[in-house]
Amino acid sequence: MYDRRTVLRAAGAGAAAALAGCSVTGDTATGARTVTDGAGRDVELPESVERVVAVGPGSLRQVAYLGATDRVVGVEADRNGSTTSAPYNVANPDLREKSVIGSVGPNAGGNAEAIIAADPDVIFFYGDTSRAETLQSQTGIPVVALRITDFGNEHRRKRVYGMWRLVGTVLGREDRAEKLATFVEETVADLRDWTADLPDSQRAAAYAGAISYKGAHGIATTRRQFPPFRYAGVENVASGLETDGPSVEVSEEALLDWDPETIFVDADNLSRAREDLTDNDVYDRLAAVENGEVYTLLPHASYHHNYGSVLANGYFVGTTLYPDRFGDVDFRTRVDSIYETMLGAPLYDDLIDTYGAYQRLDDLDVG
Repeated sequence: MYDRRTVLRAAGAGAAAALAGCSVTGDTATGARTVTDGAGRDVELPESVERVVAVGPGSLRQVAYLGATDRVVGVEADRNGSTTSAPYNVANPDLREKSVIGSVGPNAGGNAEAIIAADPDVIFFYGDTSRAETLQSQTGIPVVALRITDFGNEHRRKRVYGMWRLVGTVLGREDRAEKLATFVEETVADLRDWTADLPDSQRAAAYAGAISYKGAHGIATTRRQFPPFRYAGVENVASGLETDGPSVEVSEEALLDWDPETIFVDADNLSRAREDLTDNDVYDRLAAVENGEVYTLLPHASYHHNYGSVLANGYFVGTTLYPDRFGDVDFRTRVDSIYETMLGAPLYDDLIDTYGAYQRLDDLDVG
């Protein structure tokens, strides 16, 4: 019989298997099975996984997407409240009552003793692969490394689907993983359809600022690739920037040169955005600021990407910049349906009340 308390040695596997999501083999004699995780490691698992913990940015969120938070036996403590209002936590308030197995933060890695005490069958992990190996050695519990990424283009979305399929295989929720992948593809297709026949010369242009990336940022921090713009058929004025990472800080001169007619800001950073736009005389010259065309979006990321919010933001961008084309969209209903499908609960009211998203910045009382 498989003993999950035996310290497991994980061996490297092909990168192709990792990119596909996972592979799995089984041993009917012992009840064990082996999966290839997101880091290309072969990890031996029990036949049934009923108790899990998730360590590192975005890991617990994936368990929530797979509809398996009832199996979570420990969570990372959020000392600064950075993830408390994230959609997956709002949809699953019982997570706050779980025992603590580590802390949220850039150096998150789980506490081995606390994890052993929680007695999970499997640890889901996102972070440095060497830490996954160390955690498995320290606890004697299988560690399944995840490959979590943004999903702005088709290639990245396929990586996300592969990651969901891996989690689904571990949890025996393969059908749920396929449902998620299908829903996201259908939603992206729907967003694109509203402006599919719009000539490039008639497409709106906009700027997305104050986008969180490993912490809070002001109006000058943006993304060269911003999925809500891509999906809604909006030109990103920052798309021509050269950067190795997903996030980049732009100069005042660049913003003035682009002079976007519309600006969207991350609702996680409202105070910083307002301070930048009201206290800096340079930004007063921007058309969007002069005309009050600055709007708030739900946080793009909070301890990694909020996939449902990225999709919801796409509809807000579309209905704001193309009101005639998106006129048939019931925005509130659409946002609720996104969260109901992905997290099992309609969250529109909760998230709007919490963040003050989907409004003009001038209409908000930001402390």
